This record gives sequence, structure tokens and C-alpha cells, in this order.
Amino acid sequence: MSNPSGSNAKLAIVAAVLVGLFAVVAINRYVRERTAVPETPKVCILTAASEIPAGATLAEDQLTVAEIPAEGLSNLHVTLPNRDEAGFETALAEAKAKFVGHTAKRLIAANTPVFWIDVEEARQTEFADLIGEDSRAVTLPVDTVSSVCGFIRPGSRVDIVLTATESRLGLPAQGPDAEDRVVSMVIMQNVPVIATDRAFRLGEEAEGYGTITLNVPTRAALTLVQARTMGTLTYLLRNVRDDRLEEDRARNVVYPGAAFYETVRALGAAGKGDAE
Repeated sequence: MSNPSGSNAKLAIVAAVLVGLFAVVAINRYVRERTAVPETPKVCILTAASEIPAGATLAEDQLTVAEIPAEGLSNLHVTLPNRDEAGFETALAEAKAKFVGHTAKRLIAANTPVFWIDVEEARQTEFADLIGEDSRAVTLPVDTVSSVCGFIRPGSRVDIVLTATESRLGLPAQGPDAEDRVVSMVIMQNVPVIATDRAFRLGEEAEGYGTITLNVPTRAALTLVQARTMGTLTYLLRNVRDDRLEEDRARNVVYPGAAFYETVRALGAAGKGDAE
């Protein structure tokens, strides 16, 4: 004879499992929608076709064109029409002509943007001229650590890391009794530095400076202003040859107490695996 109470209990367990699965799917979809990085349009810029040493005189064959995401564009870039536009070839020839014969102030790596501030007799002499109509200059405080011991200079490119607690960032707590976790995340990548304190020309960099000025789109400038109130900003200096943008921006979550050790141990294990 069947046991009705036993059958009801099994049905309840199955229902609970199904509800749990639906909840997991819904949470994963919500996280993907909130963290998805929208595709950005591409723009054409003038770049170095080959490595140009400091002190070298620029030649036409050392200059070419490349495409970058529009979110990484600043007024330091020499922008060109799209390749399929009628005036592309003329604009490219005119841009090259403005640089040919000038002397490089510093090493310009192959496949990296060529800026006016990279060459002698730069045509942009006023600081405000570096700021495009769709961009804004935003100045942020730095110290010896966040400025990479002062090695960040005008023309450098940096990634910006925000470190704050989940509660400050408005992230949902992990359970009713969960402790507030610390989150570090890359919020912007490959951002151009156009000044340190009041120095913005190569060779005139400030020593022991306390601020850096970035050239970013207006909305990004507002984001940085808000980020300062949320937590701590740190700047990661990029190699001059590295202009990649990672679609999945790095993020690290540190649990309070002993869980930080687990984070460090997991990082060490990952590094050991890569070495092997």
C-alpha cells in the first residue's frame, strides 16, 4: 500500500530543487545583464607603422592607420575618417605630412598612437587645446604608491582600479549574515594621462607631483568623480607597447578574515599552473 505522506515529501523535494534551479538561472542572467560590456564603435587613428626611436626624424613610411574602440579615444589622438569614407586617403596624407620631418621626443612603439606631444615643435601649445569637444580633463589626487612611484608621466596610459566595500558599491550582500566584502575592480582601461600637476609637455614633467590629469569622455569623468567618494583609486601603469582592452575587466573579491588567505593561495596556485 502506497504512503501518501512519502509521495508528498518527494514532490516537495522535487519542487524545491526546481525552484532552486530557476533561481540560479535567473541570478546568472541578472549578473550577465548587469556586467555585460556593450560593443563600442571603432575610430581610425594615426599610429606608428614601425618602432620610432627617440631622436629619430619621422618619415612617411613610419606612419600608418589603425582602429581603436571609441571609448579609448582622446583629443591626443590624430583621428581620421573611416576607411570607407571618400576623404580617408586625403586626410591620411595630410596627417602624415604634418609629422614628417619632425623629431621624436621619445620612443614611439610600433602599432601605438602617434601624438602631437611625441614630436618636437608640437603644434598644441596650450593645455586646453589637448581637450576635445566630446572629452573633459579631470584631475585626481595621487601619492607615491598610486602614481607608481612617480613613473606616470604625460603621455602614459593607465588602467584605473577602484577598491571599496560591497555596501559602498551598492552590491547585494551574500546572505543575511554575510560580512561586508572588499571588492577591487578595473573600472577603466588604457586611459591617457595628459598632465602631472601643471606639467603637460614631455621633458617638463613635475617631480614629486600630487595630482594627475586624465582626458576622458564626459560620462567617464563623472564616473571618476563619483568613484573617489566610493573608495580608493589606484593607477596601473601600462607598457608603451600594450594597447589591448580586456573585455572581461579584472575583478577580485576579498572576504573578511581568513578568506583573504584563500584568495592569495588561489592566486599562487593559478600562477604555478601557468608556469607549468
